[in-house]
Amino acid sequence: MARPFDHLQPRVTRLGPLPAEAKREVLFIHGAWHGAWCWDELAQGVAAAGYGVSLLEQPGHGQDRWELPGATSINDYARLAARAAGNLSGPVLVGHSLGGWQVQKIWEVADLPGVLLAPLPAGGLPLTSFLKMLVNFPLDLTKPMIGRPVAIRNAAMARRLFLDQAPEEQVSALLARLVPEPARACLEMALGLARARPGTGQQPRLLIAAGRDYFFPVGCEQALARRLGARLEVLPRAPHNLWMEDPEGRVLQLILDFLGSLD
Repeated sequence: MARPFDHLQPRVTRLGPLPAEAKREVLFIHGAWHGAWCWDELAQGVAAAGYGVSLLEQPGHGQDRWELPGATSINDYARLAARAAGNLSGPVLVGHSLGGWQVQKIWEVADLPGVLLAPLPAGGLPLTSFLKMLVNFPLDLTKPMIGRPVAIRNAAMARRLFLDQAPEEQVSALLARLVPEPARACLEMALGLARARPGTGQQPRLLIAAGRDYFFPVGCEQALARRLGARLEVLPRAPHNLWMEDPEGRVLQLILDFLGSLD
């Protein structure tokens, strides 16, 4: 049966030097509700260091906003991400949240180096986080159960889920660009109905966890890093969108150090 994205080519924005001149190719994969725009200065910093950066835009998540079918699966996102990776020469994968889950799906079939930023675990949202969301956002969590998409409704919700101490204007700017996620995708993330089963692999892996992550407690990410054979770094004061509240540039430096270690 044809899936929603089968007829689409991966939409990618290129930064940095041409492939022949780049130190390495790096593919950035965004998470739920976000688009390629979210990488912004982080991706520019990687490109400025001489790496060829490709920013994957999942369908309906960027400037070409359109309502995705309710049956859209996170596996559909992962298959498109795998095709984008296949178009590059041995890329380093960088995935955030649901994008990190997509990286884990790619690892099922391709052993590539990668960096996971506050990734969705292979089996979905931890039970404690699901229950917390059920208390904090009961109406939003029940929407996908009746086939409705889930949107980030207001600045307070955006701050609670993704940021922490960011100024109001930054939260408002983020909120304006977030898009709804289809019902099936939300159920799969929340209930672990779609799973990634990557092996440990031979290529280096880095997992960067956020100490103030609404979705994924550090202990959960520690367990994931062990299963993946990934080196773990914890940024204690970071929210889920780690690099968006990172005045010291720790996330960028960790990524650059990881890339440098591959040479």
